[in-house]
Amino acid sequence: MSKGSCEAAESAEGVTLRMARLNCYTLGQGTIMEIAKNEGLRRVNNIPLPIECLIMPSTGKSRNWPCAHYHEYIELLYVLEGDCEVKRNGIITYLPEHSMYIIQAGEPHCTCRVSAYQNLLCIKFLPQVLYSSEQSVTELEYSIPYVFEHFSDCRYFSPELLQDTFIPKIMEELCIEKAENDFGYELALRAHMLRIFLWIIRYWHKQAGAPQLATSNPNTAAMLCRAREYVEANYATVTLTDVARECGLSYGYFSRMFNTYMKTSFNDYVNQVRVNESMKLLATTDMSITEIALAMGFSTTSYYIQVFKKLKSISPNKFRKQFRSNQLPQQT
Repeated sequence: MSKGSCEAAESAEGVTLRMARLNCYTLGQGTIMEIAKNEGLRRVNNIPLPIECLIMPSTGKSRNWPCAHYHEYIELLYVLEGDCEVKRNGIITYLPEHSMYIIQAGEPHCTCRVSAYQNLLCIKFLPQVLYSSEQSVTELEYSIPYVFEHFSDCRYFSPELLQDTFIPKIMEELCIEKAENDFGYELALRAHMLRIFLWIIRYWHKQAGAPQLATSNPNTAAMLCRAREYVEANYATVTLTDVARECGLSYGYFSRMFNTYMKTSFNDYVNQVRVNESMKLLATTDMSITEIALAMGFSTTSYYIQVFKKLKSISPNKFRKQFRSNQLPQQT
C-alpha cells in the first residue's frame, strides 16, 4: 500500500472516530429492536484499507430488511446474479441482475434480497482515493466536486445502459482478481475502480453536465480539499473565519474563492454537510429533532427543519418515519 493511500485512510479514520458515538444506539421498529452501527474502516495488519472488493452471495426465504449501516467509503454495488433492493436515505430502489448503484460516503443504507438467490459485487473506496495533493490540477478538477458532496441524482445504472459498455467485463475481471488474489491485486482493484468511476463521471457529464472546478491553480484546488476536510471534522461549530484561518487566507478572499470554484456559498455547503450528518442520527438514534438540530450546529430547530426540507424535499421527522418503515418511496 502506498504512503499516500495510507495517509488518505488515516485522514478518513479521524472522521470515523468522531461518529463512533453512534455505534451503540438502539432503533425501535414496532416490537423489533435493531442496533445501528458505524462500520468504520476495514484494517489488514492494523493498516486501514482505502479500497476493498467484496463478493456477497445470499440465499434463503427471508426478505427482512437488515439494520441500516454507514461508513466513510463510497460504495459501488453491482448485481452479479439475482436481484435485490437497496434502501438509501429513505428511498428504496430495485436492482435487477447486472445493474449498478452508487452510494455516497456516510449515507445510511442497507440491501434486501428479492429473489431466492442473489450475488452482489461491492467495491468500497475512500473519497480520498480520488484525489491527492500530488495530482495535477487537471485531475483535481474532475475528482474534487464529487468528494464535496456534489453527487448526481443519477445513482442507478440499468442493465440495458451497461450492456454495451466495458462495465460488465470489468466486473467479471474484478471477480477473477478477487478469487485469485494474485500479486498486485490491490493495484488491479484500484485501476479497475478508477476506470469505472471515469465512466460514471463521463456519463453524468453527458446527461446533465458534471461539476468541474474552474481553476488553473493547483494550490487553490489543494486548498479546497483542505477546507472540505476541516468542515467535515468541525461541522457543528465551524465558521468561515475558522476555515479561512486554517487555509491561511483572509475572510473575504476565501469566501470569494469558495463561491467561485464550488458554485455555492460557504454557509450553504456547511448546511449541506450538517443535514447529511443529521440524516445518520435520524436513521440510527432516537434523539429528538431539537437535540439533533443543536448537535449539528443549527441555531434553532425551525431553521434546521427549513434547511432540511429545502435540501431533501422532506421534513426530518417524515424522513425518519419513512426510513424506519418499509413503506418508502420506490425508484426503479
